[in-house]
Amino acid sequence: MERSADDKQVGARARAFFGSIGARLCGSAWTPLAGKAALGALGFLALAFVGSGAAAEWMPRRVGAYLGPPATSMSAAVPVPAAVADAGAAADAGAHADAAAAAVADAVAVADAGAPIAAVTADGRVILNLATEEDLRKLPGIGATKAKAILALRAKLGRFKRPEDLLRVKGLGRKSLARLRPKLLIDPP
Repeated sequence: MERSADDKQVGARARAFFGSIGARLCGSAWTPLAGKAALGALGFLALAFVGSGAAAEWMPRRVGAYLGPPATSMSAAVPVPAAVADAGAAADAGAHADAAAAAVADAVAVADAGAPIAAVTADGRVILNLATEEDLRKLPGIGATKAKAILALRAKLGRFKRPEDLLRVKGLGRKSLARLRPKLLIDPP
């Protein structure tokens, strides 16, 4: 496809215009300073992103003493009914994955309806995302008022993601959190 003479002239003018701007910028004494200021602003934006906690969702989940063992899916602990297993075996490979996922979800729903998960583990740790007011009052330094405040915060957040979320409760500071941390789990093991 041939370009017309007008298109060639416009292209030549644009190259000349941007070339002259580039030459002026490269020759300016302000270019290094402007570059450093731009890098500094970019650094501040990166720190703000990390500090907001939004970057934590991209990181692998940390498992430590205060978070408990890694979260496992309920499907490993729930047996799949034989009728559902037969139906899944008869399906082809693509549909098998969908049927298996639906079967596990149904089995988990049946198991959840029949046997609720306890909010206190056998060793006495409280699971924050399942605890009731009574369960929270078993923790040291937590009375009825703080237990209600914790439940209100959980309702506001949807669920706790880390123990430091409790610092948003009035009356719970770093020392209280340090005392509570060994007795807390975020989600069931």
